[in-house]
Amino acid sequence: MRDPTDASGVNWFERNSKIVEAASAAMTALVALAALIAVKFQLDANDEVQRSQSAREAFRSHLALAATMPELAAPEDVCTLISGPKSGAYAAFVDHLLYSAEQMLDVEKGWEATFGEALKPHSEYVCTIDPGTAGTVQLENFLVAFKARHCPAENACGK
Repeated sequence: MRDPTDASGVNWFERNSKIVEAASAAMTALVALAALIAVKFQLDANDEVQRSQSAREAFRSHLALAATMPELAAPEDVCTLISGPKSGAYAAFVDHLLYSAEQMLDVEKGWEATFGEALKPHSEYVCTIDPGTAGTVQLENFLVAFKARHCPAENACGK
């Protein structure tokens, strides 16, 4: 006859307590592992969003700079700028454009044409840059392709 105090199966839990504890510990470990994996995915997604926002901000900043310094954005004579009194400002301007390109090309595809057009007026200067000094592989590849299309065998500025 059945024990009346065992209406809820307490004896079964007592007999199988080790198995129940082991299963509970395994489930806890699996849930913790799943949480760690989810946190990693969330951190990666946040990093990607932050990098994309940073790249877009760098490009907006360059566009604002170009609007305030049209003589650097669309130079009439790059060779004069490279060797003249504004050479430092001009180099910084083009470096800022390349920094914007580096940031954007690293996070999003399809910007090569945009930056190619933006760099065309500066091709004489860009042709003097060693692509191996680029910060990322994407920028290095972009500069190699740009130079192949826009740089003559001999630099127009004689450098």
